[in-house]
Amino acid sequence: MFDPQRLQALADAERLPPGLLHWLVGIHYLYIYGGLLKKIIDPTSTVPLGDVDVITLDAKVMHVMTERFGIVFRKVHTINTHMPYFIGKAGHGDNKIIHLVLLRSHEQAMRYIMNNQFDIDRLALSNHYLFCDSQCGLGAICNAIRAKRATRVQGARDMTLFAKNRPQIELLYAMRLRRKGYIVIY
Repeated sequence: MFDPQRLQALADAERLPPGLLHWLVGIHYLYIYGGLLKKIIDPTSTVPLGDVDVITLDAKVMHVMTERFGIVFRKVHTINTHMPYFIGKAGHGDNKIIHLVLLRSHEQAMRYIMNNQFDIDRLALSNHYLFCDSQCGLGAICNAIRAKRATRVQGARDMTLFAKNRPQIELLYAMRLRRKGYIVIY
């Protein structure tokens, strides 16, 4: 799954800064999730990558990304977020935007990922290792990503790490998934 040539082809196709994807995949205190991870899981997907979503446990990651890849971050100031949230971009034009959440621990990162509304989003990649919600299972999540099928995970969720307007964000996200050709199951 983490074949260097496949990763490079994905990075080139998505116009990521040279070397960024290989670097992101190998950092132990950084977690890739969202659309980029879905593209890594299903490289044949024609769903365009809008942005790159990462969680880090160390603010120094932003400095390294600025020095090595020219990505400049700005903090998002809003009363709606519980955790420090940053947006980064390399240069001008159509380069991908990096959404970065700064958390304090691996436990918080897992709590953030494992409380997403859909099964296809309860997955993270860090240091060449995939973490997933054991309730859903890695195989089932990967199959759902390949089938473009998002199923809402039933049960109580811990929303303490999310923005206060998370329900509205999730409604918009479900609509975006449908526009991308996903079947959304509630």
